Amino acid sequence: MTGSLYFIRLSGNSRERGIQHGRLLREPIQTAIDFYRELFNKHLGIDSTEIRRRSVRYIEPTAQTSPELLAEYEGIAEGSRQTLEDIFALSGRYEITYESIRLGECSNVFVGPQCMVHGHTLLGQNWEWRPEVMAFRAVIIARCDDLPDHIMVTECGQPGKYGLNEYGLGVAETGLSCASQRSVGDNLFVVVMRKMLACRGLDQARQMVHRYPPEATISFFTADGQGHGFNLEALPSGIVEREFSADEIDWHTNHSRLTEEPCLFGDSLIRGRRWEELIDVARPVTVPLVGRWLADSANGYNSICRAPDPDRAQTPTFLQTLCSIVLDLTTREMWISDGLSSQMPYQRVGFDKEQPRSSFLAVAQQT
Repeated sequence: MTGSLYFIRLSGNSRERGIQHGRLLREPIQTAIDFYRELFNKHLGIDSTEIRRRSVRYIEPTAQTSPELLAEYEGIAEGSRQTLEDIFALSGRYEITYESIRLGECSNVFVGPQCMVHGHTLLGQNWEWRPEVMAFRAVIIARCDDLPDHIMVTECGQPGKYGLNEYGLGVAETGLSCASQRSVGDNLFVVVMRKMLACRGLDQARQMVHRYPPEATISFFTADGQGHGFNLEALPSGIVEREFSADEIDWHTNHSRLTEEPCLFGDSLIRGRRWEELIDVARPVTVPLVGRWLADSANGYNSICRAPDPDRAQTPTFLQTLCSIVLDLTTREMWISDGLSSQMPYQRVGFDKEQPRSSFLAVAQQT
């Protein structure tokens, strides 16, 4: 599947930004809704009415967690001429799918400032999901009247997924394989991430997750530009966390690393072992090197950077890396590949109005 990232700039209050989002991305939002209707019907056996019924249950928790975010959702629905339930279904696609199908997707990495050439703090993310989603991915640069400014990568119609805010707070995420498919909360994980990026500091973000935990079993990597950060796992037993230190590099795939939760995804363990090999390098490291780690394709379909396997095209677990993301929390900028980072260069995205034409190519390591 092919498609180019949409880059959009939003401004104003939450509802105004939502309306702009809906209008600017109206066509790919319709593509996304049509795709998920077909996917849910084919692999889960549920129709549009049932999809809307399942998505409705997330509206009230969102209103309780963030009235501003609910206003943004309502704006997206208005601007795209879709129902609020269909817009929430786009954000709830992970939770709705995960009710029936377990998915192993995404990788994260944290790099502390004492490991870096220039003393910056980095978060890395490989976003993985269905190849069809290549047609409706977006980068949002938001200048906000009622929340911190932020830059996020997302699916069109979702208000955000992975990114950073103007205070240098960044968040990345992976799904977790656990004995139970539910954590201790009732929020969509994308709502939790957006609420985290509405915070000015790490302590506030940590408290927020404990107060408004996600429904799904999820690992969050959160850090700031001063080198502080933590890994927080939302598990069936509750919220577990570990502090990062400024002199470490840490990774996460799709199994719990903070507890003894059993892992059902053998590929997560394979990718974890590869991460251990990659980060065992001499310090200091650079942003392009972190980009190469995310681009690594040493283990075929079980690689950190996952190319689609045509033999899986008719299965619900047909996955690929949709983009790789390096968040420099010190400079408050994002480096992102439009597709497989083993093939595509990283582009810089910042808050500045005119984006420099800067990029670097990360060649995948094959050994």
